[in-house]
Amino acid sequence: MDGMSEQAQEVRRNYKRQYRIRNREKINSQQRMWRKRNPDKVKEYQVQYWERKAGKAGNIRASWKDYGITQERADELMEIVRSGEYEILAHQAAHMADEKAAEHILLSVKKNLSYERLEYHDRLGRCPLGRTDFYGARRLFFHYLDLALRGEETKIQEDGK
Repeated sequence: MDGMSEQAQEVRRNYKRQYRIRNREKINSQQRMWRKRNPDKVKEYQVQYWERKAGKAGNIRASWKDYGITQERADELMEIVRSGEYEILAHQAAHMADEKAAEHILLSVKKNLSYERLEYHDRLGRCPLGRTDFYGARRLFFHYLDLALRGEETKIQEDGK
């Protein structure tokens, strides 16, 4: 799918959206039947969901202000990620923010893609987070990246002295 042009990808996304709209009742019916036949899996997935939510550091819906990141700093961090200069730090920060959505977060920042464009990504598959949690995890990613970079800056300053 990586070889498709942006226009072809957009046509494909539109087709899938229209298919979902046309077949919504059928799809919902199939999902209800699956849940009815697999109550143990439904319970297991619910337990995993709530455990994952409980295990997240702090409030996933914390704002930029809660993390002490200004709009200017957020823009700087985005440019740093896009430049690829601190690829390893960015990768670590994304996995710290949310292990399952890390690749979606990185792609979102690198290519400036919204959640709607990533929700059903061709290469990465379905995003494991809802919209609000995704953007919360994305802000948390920037917080971790900011902390890591400040640590690097401190290390660089100490080495220079």
